Amino acid sequence: MIHIDLPEDVKNILNVLRSSGYEAYAVGGCVRDCLLGKLPKDWDVTTSALPLDVKRLFPRTVDTGIKHGTVTVLIKNEGYEVTTYRVDGKYTDGRHPENVSFTASLDEDLKRRDFTINALVYNEESGIKDLFGGIEDLDNKIIRCVGVPEERFDEDALRILRAVRFSAQLGFDIEEKTYLAAEKLKDKLALVSAERIKTEIDKTLMSVNPGHINLLTTMGLDKVIFPELEKADPAFLKTALEVSSCELSVRWALIGYAVETGAGEGEPGILTAQIFHRLKFDNKTKDKTVLFVKTIQAGLPGSPDESIKIRCRRLVNRLGWENTDDYLSFMEAVTVAKGTETTEVSELRSEIEGIRTRNECTSLKELAVNGKDLIECGFCTGTEIGKILNQLLEKVLIDPQKNLRDELLKMAGSKE
Repeated sequence: MIHIDLPEDVKNILNVLRSSGYEAYAVGGCVRDCLLGKLPKDWDVTTSALPLDVKRLFPRTVDTGIKHGTVTVLIKNEGYEVTTYRVDGKYTDGRHPENVSFTASLDEDLKRRDFTINALVYNEESGIKDLFGGIEDLDNKIIRCVGVPEERFDEDALRILRAVRFSAQLGFDIEEKTYLAAEKLKDKLALVSAERIKTEIDKTLMSVNPGHINLLTTMGLDKVIFPELEKADPAFLKTALEVSSCELSVRWALIGYAVETGAGEGEPGILTAQIFHRLKFDNKTKDKTVLFVKTIQAGLPGSPDESIKIRCRRLVNRLGWENTDDYLSFMEAVTVAKGTETTEVSELRSEIEGIRTRNECTSLKELAVNGKDLIECGFCTGTEIGKILNQLLEKVLIDPQKNLRDELLKMAGSKE
């Protein structure tokens, strides 16, 4: 019999439920990950106990989804979701069941799960229960729906993207019938919110196989949720994503760049911004990724006659120190995916590290004078102040040794 080392808190929850006359098992992803030799991030429990029974048996609980049978049991500072066996009603909107009903049957509960590898349960007394061949699918590295794939995807179309995500995270293939059902029912993804779609794509991009994002195109899913992706060169995108740093904004910027270079027209950043607006990105991430795409297409700022040091200071000024390292990672991934030499990126990284080490000024906030200093010297407020500060910064970007208060005030033409 397969043995899983359960955390003490999970053992305690299962023991309390079972000693009170109820069935209880660890369920889903935590069991799957243990069988794959991975450390689960979360532990979920499924039980025949009704939500009110769970609340009665444990001193600290939170009603996180009591309507659907889920109560979070708090032990120390950890929360464990405990969900009553249930049967889902009809999914008339392709997203949520109209209603749920609780059941005493574990088998009935497991029939509603998405994939066989997520329909595994375990406790120390009974061992693994595997009703749908999940262990065999783990061994064969297969993502396969529980029961009839069309029914699972018709219930909740987000499961189509979850198939892609699990394929990327685990390095598994999507089983043929599951794959064909996803293609057939892809239009139902239009019913899924942009936020839920973005979350699944994020998880795919942050997986060990981010190049699996190309499955959106090969399965035709992009036509419904992400039509711009069709413009990207899949070979370039796969390589760029897989050599890039594990920073989500960098990987999204690579998608934006691949789409825009594939389209080959329009103002830089427009298509990228369009994608991020539709998927409801937060403004900070959207602005950062659009900035990366615009910057790499514009090339290194400054005149070709200027030294690499000056142009690197201009680059940091444009990006901000908070974005510079990520931009270099983004630029390096683009370079590698194009099959060109990375010596330019290495040179930029070395020069920028020197700027950082020497603490050279690259922005107005690092300038040795500010607006208050200029006002005290007799300058008017508003537009004049901003114009003078930017003129002073330009001089300092060219020669950082000029970033001295007295010298800058002298250059500003003090009116005292």
